[in-house]
Parts: sequence; C-alpha cells; structure tokens
Amino acid sequence: MTDASEAIGFEQPKAPAYEVLERVLGTCEKHGLDFERRLEQLPAKIVLGRQFRAPARWTGSCARCGEEARQANFEAARAEKARQAEQAMQERFGRAGVPMRLRGRSFDNYEALEPGQRHALTACREFAERFDEHLVLGSTLVLAGKTGTGKGHLAAAVCMTAMRGGHTAFFATSREILLMLRASWSDKDAPSELDVLRHLVSVDLLVIDDIGVQFGTDAERDQLFSVIDGRYREQKPMILTTNLSAAKLQDLIGERSFSRLREDGQWIAFDWSDWRAQRRAREGGAA
Repeated sequence: MTDASEAIGFEQPKAPAYEVLERVLGTCEKHGLDFERRLEQLPAKIVLGRQFRAPARWTGSCARCGEEARQANFEAARAEKARQAEQAMQERFGRAGVPMRLRGRSFDNYEALEPGQRHALTACREFAERFDEHLVLGSTLVLAGKTGTGKGHLAAAVCMTAMRGGHTAFFATSREILLMLRASWSDKDAPSELDVLRHLVSVDLLVIDDIGVQFGTDAERDQLFSVIDGRYREQKPMILTTNLSAAKLQDLIGERSFSRLREDGQWIAFDWSDWRAQRRAREGGAA
C-alpha cells in the first residue's frame, strides 16, 4: 500500500543510523553461544551552536536469545489482541442484555450430576453448537423447572456461544420485555413499541427469561404473543425459561403463543432440587 506522504511527493523519514564504536566477541551465559557485541552511538546533533550526543549503548545477543525475544514479543502481542477481542465480546454481551452474573457461565462449568441435568446440558450444548441449523429451522427451547436449577446458566451459555459464533442475540426477562414495549407510552424519547418489537424479532436468538412472574392481563398476553408470533413468522430461534408446568404456562401466555412454542419447540424439564441450596448445605457440612 502506498503511503499518503509518498503519494504527494514527500520522502519518508529514515531511521537514524548508529555509529559502531567498538566490536567485541561475547559468549551467551544462558546458551553458551558466541555472538558479536557492538558499542553503538547516534551521530552528534548541533543545536544552537552546541553539540549534543546520546549515550552509547551495547547491542547484540546470541541467535537463540534473539529468537526467544521475538517469540516472547509475538506471544505478548497475541495475548493483547486476544484480551482486546474478549473485552469487545464482553461489551457485546452487555449490549445484548446478558446479566453480568451470568457472563461467566458456560457448558464446562455447569454441574451435571444427575441424569436429568446431563440431558439438559447435552440438549443445550447441541442447540448452541448446531445453532446455524436451528437458525434455519427456527427451533425453540423451553427450559422449565424450579428456581435455582440452572435454567438461566444454560440459557446464557447458549446465548453467548451463539454470539461468539458471530450471531446476534438478546437476553431479557419477560418483565423487561414488557417494560421495553411500554416505555414509549410514558416517554416520548424512548424507542417506539414497533421499533422495540422489530428489534426483538430481528435478532438471531432471543432469550426470554423468567416467564411466569409478571403476567395476568390480556394486554400483557397480547404483547408477549406479538413477540413470539413475530419470531415464529420469521422462523427465528428462541429460548424461554419458566418455573411453570406446561399446563400453567399455556394458561398464562394463552393458547396462541403456546401453540407457536410447541410447534418447533423442545421442552426440557429441570425437575431436580435447587442446586444453590444443595451447594450451601455441602459447604456448611464441610465447614
């Protein structure tokens, strides 16, 4: 690529040449290899009639030390690039609504001690690893069970895995979605209900967390239906978490929404005890 200064006729500044004042043969204490050491100094500069000269410096190292230094610099640059990429990804998780508490969750740190837990882990991992296929199919996962059984953990793991694969996603509780849709009712500067709906429908994956703690009115059912039906019509994948049974979920969100979920959905029962309580009990016993 041609530099801009070259394009308009300017010469590129050249690195100053060091003067070699002395050459000696040295031996590397680490590798036992001989190498040439050079005492180098920049040419003197005249400023306002006075001469200034930088201190001389010894340079040179054995071939293996030089290679190790280049490798260390390469590894440091690669680590910094990875750090910056991970920072950018964490910022994407934040914009996608993934709660900070869940950003450290993964399939690898999910405790799967019982058969049901192993089934849930396998199903969610498969959904994430084959997300390109589920994106075409418009598949849905419903993670249903008691509080503290790891539904949010696995939902977040799927969401973040899909995002690391280059897909767009959004994670929100059902209550947050209702508030987003209604924000423009009282705030004229907020995104319109239609704009919010379009966003919720357009992302590759939508996670609706904690369905069952906010509904009761027909208006709330209609708003949730507009989201579920929009994604159903666009054939976009969803993950829903709830502590309700299938029958109670159907009563809560309505037959139309439940029918959409059931058509391309997989129901995964989280029917084990609260693992947080179990962990506290184990830690208390160990103490």
